[in-house]
Amino acid sequence: DILGFDAVARSEQGIEIELLREDNMTGSGVFVTIIGKHAETVTRWSAKLINEAQREAALAQRSGKMPPPKPIEELRLRNVEGAALRVIGWRNVKQGFSQELMRAALVRNPHWIDQIVEESDKAANFMQRQ
Repeated sequence: DILGFDAVARSEQGIEIELLREDNMTGSGVFVTIIGKHAETVTRWSAKLINEAQREAALAQRSGKMPPPKPIEELRLRNVEGAALRVIGWRNVKQGFSQELMRAALVRNPHWIDQIVEESDKAANFMQRQ
C-alpha cells in the first residue's frame, strides 16, 4: 500500500537521544525528545527561511545589488532556533521543559545544536519499528 508510508507522521512522533558532554563526548545524562526533519514544525521553519532568502535575492536583483550578508550573530541565532524547535521535551532536567530554556541551553552548549540537527535529519531514526 503506497499510502502506508508516512515519513511526516513518523517524524512527528519523535525519538529520545542523550545529549553529549563537550569535554569528552560521553553521555551527559540529559535526554531530549526530538522530531524529525519532515515534521511540520521543521518544514514550516525551513520554508520560512527559504522564502525570506528568495525575497531578499529578488529585491537585490531589482536594485542591481547583491543581497547584504547576514551578520554572524543572526546566523548563530538561526542555528539555535533550528535546533530548539526540533526538541519537544526532556528528562533528567531539574526545570520543566520550555522552548525558552532549550534555546538558552543551546546558546551555552552549541555542540548540542549539531547533535540535535544531525539526529533529526537521520531518516533511519524515524523509520517504522517492526
